[in-house]
Amino acid sequence: HAASQEVPETPADRELPPPVPAQAPDTASLPLLQNVEDKAQWEDFLDQLTVRNTTRPELYPVLPEPGKANGKAVIVVPGGGYYFVAVENEGFPVAQRLADEGYTAFVLNYRTRSTPADPEEFLTFMAQQFAGMGKRELPAYSPAIEDLQRAMTFVSRHCPDYGCKTGEVNLIGFSAGGLSVIKALEAPPADLDITSAALLYPPMTRPIHAAVTSPLFVAIASNDPLFQQGGFTLPENWYGQTGRLEFHLYEGGGHGFGT
Repeated sequence: HAASQEVPETPADRELPPPVPAQAPDTASLPLLQNVEDKAQWEDFLDQLTVRNTTRPELYPVLPEPGKANGKAVIVVPGGGYYFVAVENEGFPVAQRLADEGYTAFVLNYRTRSTPADPEEFLTFMAQQFAGMGKRELPAYSPAIEDLQRAMTFVSRHCPDYGCKTGEVNLIGFSAGGLSVIKALEAPPADLDITSAALLYPPMTRPIHAAVTSPLFVAIASNDPLFQQGGFTLPENWYGQTGRLEFHLYEGGGHGFGT
């Protein structure tokens, strides 16, 4: 069930934590869809390593050092508006930090919407998308949400292979990845407990119609267009439903401040 594909090297002037430490299984990624051609483009975008035009979702394990595992699994879901996956700003370093604390972390590279293959055309395209941030709703992208559901099921079933407990998972999602986590809270896979969830600068306009009452962490900046668009709608609604909320509103930081 494992792939031999390695995460591409990053530019020489920057260094990422390794996606899989030496003590991890000898493969870097676990494909969630078999027999699907991988057309993903790994490249720099805004001085960060990103992935786009992903057609075969993959899950990258980042494991704690031997003897330090706390038995808890967490899936990291980066953002990118469903047009790319911000695996550097909101992916591998986040997972490594969690692994340092004992978590068995997994970074999800999910399927994304099609974008122009040419980098210059892609920049123009994304400039148009960024211009509309906070002025319209971010539409959910079903394939990406399905990929998170698939990842949750995989982690739950195979957690004993990685030193964590089966039947439960923690989630952390950034921006569009946060929307995917929201959808998981509304419709989690059967027989799986979402122990906790974290949303970093998610869409804020819509209440979460929760199917679970997991403790929720939310953080966003007051000058983020998504906060200016939705205000306190999401956290107020969650607190009203569950009473289990930790909410941080930062004065500055904009959107996408990552780690």
